[in-house]
Amino acid sequence: MIDDTSTTNEQKTPPRANQRHSSSYDSSTSDEGYCTDDKSPRQDDMHSTTTEIPIIKTTQIIRISYTPITYTLAASIIILSIHTILSQPFPWIHTFPPIFILFHLFFHLTHMTAHLLQCRSMEQNCIVYGTWFYCTGWLLSRFLFSEKLSVQPAYSTTLLFWLLMLERRNAWGIIVWEFTSKLVTTDPSARPSRSIRGLRSLIFHIWCLLGTGSLWGLIYMALAKYDGYHFHYLLQLHHLMKLLLVSTVGGLLMFTYWSFWTFQIKGVLWTEEFRKGIVVWYSEGVGYAAELL
Repeated sequence: MIDDTSTTNEQKTPPRANQRHSSSYDSSTSDEGYCTDDKSPRQDDMHSTTTEIPIIKTTQIIRISYTPITYTLAASIIILSIHTILSQPFPWIHTFPPIFILFHLFFHLTHMTAHLLQCRSMEQNCIVYGTWFYCTGWLLSRFLFSEKLSVQPAYSTTLLFWLLMLERRNAWGIIVWEFTSKLVTTDPSARPSRSIRGLRSLIFHIWCLLGTGSLWGLIYMALAKYDGYHFHYLLQLHHLMKLLLVSTVGGLLMFTYWSFWTFQIKGVLWTEEFRKGIVVWYSEGVGYAAELL
């Protein structure tokens, strides 16, 4: 859902969406060379299906580039994560919490580096896969794994993570929306079959719902034996079912979160990928366009 509370209607952008150019003549010419007022069924269909959808340009500007608040939140998470790791000298009493914190640290270093170096593909993949992986891993560490993450306010970066997600909701939401849209639509010249496009989308959804939790489970099994837990701890049926349930819930939470901010979006036109462009969304039957900077 694009925030449009601060927008004002400036002008209607011509030409209107889906508008078709009509013929210069209202009558058709017969084979004998004279004009007749009878229109062919094809012409009638073309005129009947012509619709005009107004697109209103707004004064709203969506910040795709990182803002000072973005850098402050990300830098705070990085500093707190480093402090937490250094305050627990190796060998660690518990292995999973430091590994999760290291992942969190790596996530923010990666997306900030990719943004500064303008590595578009790396930035998009980090945002799409990293946010799902973080959400599922945190839920598993709180509700399933025996090695709980620290909830001390001084060391917890979860609040800062969600504040960052809220601050970047529109920018990252557009990036996620474009990624998921490309799974089912592609360049017409490539012309993959509908089944292939559907398969790509299915694989992505399975990864988000079950794959992230399964990967965290494999990581945990490899680490738990160093803390006195049996290697097959998670292979018990009730633990396995709980892992898949929590993983599914985490995936659905992320789907719901991104969909809430992006369900009205209809298209994005980049003049500079992930840096500058125009986004179009519909609200109450009217199209709106906002600038991306």
